[in-house]
Amino acid sequence: MTLKYTNPFKVGLYIIMAILNSMQAVFVAYMLKLFISYAEKPRGSLIKLTVVAVCGLLLFGLIGIIFQYLYSRIIADVNIKIKEMSSNYLVKSRRNHGKIDTSFMTNDLKQIETNRIDAELTIIFNVIQFVAAIVSAFLASWIIALIFVIASFAPAILQGIFGPLIAKKSENWEKANSHYTETVNETEIGGNIAKLYDVESSIVSRLIHAVKKMETALMKMNWTKGVGNELTIIVAFIFGIMLPFSLGVYFISLGVLTLGTFMMIVQLSNNFINPVISVFESINNIKTTSPIWKKFEKVIAFDKQEENPVPEVATSFTELSLNGISVELDKRQVFQDISLSIKNGEKVLLEAPSGWGKSTLLNVLTGNYAPSVGSYEIDQQVVGGDWDKAHEYFSFIQQKPFVLDDTLKYNITLGREVSDDKLNDIAEKAGLASLVQNKGWDYQVGRDGKNLSGGQNQRIEIARALVAKRPILLADEATSSLDPELSKKIHQTILCDFTGTVIEVAHHISPDEQALFDRVIELGK
Repeated sequence: MTLKYTNPFKVGLYIIMAILNSMQAVFVAYMLKLFISYAEKPRGSLIKLTVVAVCGLLLFGLIGIIFQYLYSRIIADVNIKIKEMSSNYLVKSRRNHGKIDTSFMTNDLKQIETNRIDAELTIIFNVIQFVAAIVSAFLASWIIALIFVIASFAPAILQGIFGPLIAKKSENWEKANSHYTETVNETEIGGNIAKLYDVESSIVSRLIHAVKKMETALMKMNWTKGVGNELTIIVAFIFGIMLPFSLGVYFISLGVLTLGTFMMIVQLSNNFINPVISVFESINNIKTTSPIWKKFEKVIAFDKQEENPVPEVATSFTELSLNGISVELDKRQVFQDISLSIKNGEKVLLEAPSGWGKSTLLNVLTGNYAPSVGSYEIDQQVVGGDWDKAHEYFSFIQQKPFVLDDTLKYNITLGREVSDDKLNDIAEKAGLASLVQNKGWDYQVGRDGKNLSGGQNQRIEIARALVAKRPILLADEATSSLDPELSKKIHQTILCDFTGTVIEVAHHISPDEQALFDRVIELGK
């Protein structure tokens, strides 16, 4: 149940306001009885009766406003909480396997909001409304009320038929929607390639094909749900209104029931049948979110885990060693029998051709992958495949820098507290001092760092590494996309100004830059 992700006090207050709000229908039905009774046999003051009716409805209007606020507030609270949990899982979980992605965060969670949170609140209100109407009707005439109540549950038969069908259609739609989102992302990324090779029409057709599959699946789900709802309404009106109404008229003709009492129960019968219909529709809506909720259960399980204490950052090491390691991924041998030893403070270049598995090797070093054969140790402590132990030794510079659409300061600190003096010192070492002086720390770098040059973006990652103060700096093809002059400047910054250990993997760099390293190890031979 999603409502457990909001304040229980708010849910309790919502239930209280739902009870008060549901009494509006009882009040209207009772006033209708009084008006009909007055028309049949005038007693008392019609003006007083009218004033009571108007004032009562104004009071219920105020209750309704408060009720709607709580309804909206609870939905917002639950949405914030489940997005917070999903964001936490997205960033912190190392075994996501693509289940929690852009599509889930933007599309699937919206489905949970509209078809699950809303449905749960609607079910609570309609159950309360149903109970209030039944109690009032039984007090007026238990025989007629019982007939209406029994007839109101006829739609349950259809619910048993359509519920599983809707769940199945929903699962098909969720798969098609995920495929569509992936295709949109691929289309956006591949736009320039499509233009280069004059295949725009083909790429667009591929996207439209995904659109059609997604929309067809959505149409089938909505149509199945719509058919179920329409048939439920028809059956509900036949068994919940027409047949009981006919029996009520019969009892009036026998003189065992007054017209005013009957009309009161008829008015209340709307709150027998309509809440029942609404409850079944809400159940169907919840079923449409079943595949999405299965994904979210991974988030729930992750959230319930005890958070591991943040490990102490390794400030130094003596020796890192790989001893005859081999790595196999998805039954494919990536590389084998690699041995090397790197001392503290060394600047080492690992050269290997494209496709050799350089990025895989870096994943081994950070503990993300475990060697299939051999051992990986830091200071004689086995860390292979142990992310918690291994990754604290490393900072990382990528070929394509990771830059957020945020300020220059945030991109370097990533939200950590760093003094102004230290930041300015880091900017100087990373070659960003002039940028900070001209633009300031609050300068917005733009999406993917579009407001900066390629070299400035790369220097952001260098500065980020200096902030982290890890003893080993990993560089993955760090300058391959830069021009030779800028590449040399970046290497001078990394290799001359960084006092720790540097391990760079690359398929080729210039002889001048190679000379800046202490050792060059060729892995492809």
